[in-house]
Amino acid sequence: MIRKMIWGVLLVLMMAGTSWAADFDDFFMDDLFVDLEVDEGGLAPEEALLVQERLVVGGSYSLSFNASRISIESREPSSQWRGAMGGQLYLDARPDPNFRVFGKAGLNYSLSDGGADVQVKVQELFADFNYGNKVFFRAGKQNVKWGAGYFYSPADIINIGRIDPLDPEAEREGPVALKAHYPKGSNNYYLYTLVDSTKEDVRIAFAPKMELVLGKSELGLGGFYKQDQVPRLMATLSSSFGDVGFFGEAVLSFGSQRGFLEQRGPLYEIVEKEGLFLQLTAGGMYRFRDREGNLDLSATFQYYFNGEGYGDQEGIKKVRQARLKGELPPVLNPQKLGTLALTGSGRHYAAGSLSWNSILGSKLSASMLVQANLSDQSGIVYAVLRLPEWHKLSPSIGVSTNFGPSGSEFGATGRTVTVFAAVSISGAF
Repeated sequence: MIRKMIWGVLLVLMMAGTSWAADFDDFFMDDLFVDLEVDEGGLAPEEALLVQERLVVGGSYSLSFNASRISIESREPSSQWRGAMGGQLYLDARPDPNFRVFGKAGLNYSLSDGGADVQVKVQELFADFNYGNKVFFRAGKQNVKWGAGYFYSPADIINIGRIDPLDPEAEREGPVALKAHYPKGSNNYYLYTLVDSTKEDVRIAFAPKMELVLGKSELGLGGFYKQDQVPRLMATLSSSFGDVGFFGEAVLSFGSQRGFLEQRGPLYEIVEKEGLFLQLTAGGMYRFRDREGNLDLSATFQYYFNGEGYGDQEGIKKVRQARLKGELPPVLNPQKLGTLALTGSGRHYAAGSLSWNSILGSKLSASMLVQANLSDQSGIVYAVLRLPEWHKLSPSIGVSTNFGPSGSEFGATGRTVTVFAAVSISGAF
């Protein structure tokens, strides 16, 4: 057992100096193993199910093509096209019931009128083992479920990737970490030790978390500490009332990594701020299906309060406008412009989606998504109609647009309307 733990820690250290990225489907969902007593004569039948005498290989593939017509305010309309071909491969080895090695990687090739792009990405590479069937470890590059939000998740304080509200179910890139998991009854206790290295040094971060089941609700409490970064405390709550599911998050930061604009006469200065910063979010999900199958509706809504955003949006608008024009923004210390957060600069956000599956019992499905910065009154609207499949081909048509005044987060480039048609095919092997 000690040897397995050493191998797991070595796997983390070997990966610490490498930068990884990915966006593939998740093929591994369980974190735990079952460790049973072994008879001297061999493995019990239950254990034999957990042992693989060979390496299991699998994966998925996808092909897509998208053609769009883009109309930008005060410009001539233009057409664009993009083709993409991708695949991912996973390797799974479990030589005994108490040890597992898993890796997942992918290749993506895209071609458009702007050129070609090839990316090879690693999503996961980890080893699982346990101590006395009581404490379970995962060492290496791994996906982490941290947070309860759907469109926004400020409590997700350890994943490298962040939620894209326009594609909230896309897999996020996880960290290189050693996870210790101690389940007790229906509750779970975790400790993540994260490794972040550069050519100069190696930094270690710690993120403890507990999940407590309270009736139909689950409460999560956790924290994050890393040298030279602000400490954070977080709490999550998920519950349900009838057919409606609710979720919420709260994060308290002891300082901020951002630079903030403060007005100095006609100009602005970028400064650092100390103190407490609070982020809150809450939302819900609801699905309705009638007996006839004509109405199959799903709705999700979420509000997000960003304590690091600006109550007054005028300063950040002027910075965006200057950058779009190629001019120097009106700040006293432009060398600190890189510390400003131009996205996520609002204080109040909201996002919602509505889907209608099998419209009136047909093979048509439609969905609409809206994301808005309520502080500067800007946003994005995205709607798509999915047509019936034909020989595994999935066609769809849609439209997207934005709104908001000049210099706002989503309306900075002016009103844009995009109409598109797409076809895709995907599968697994």
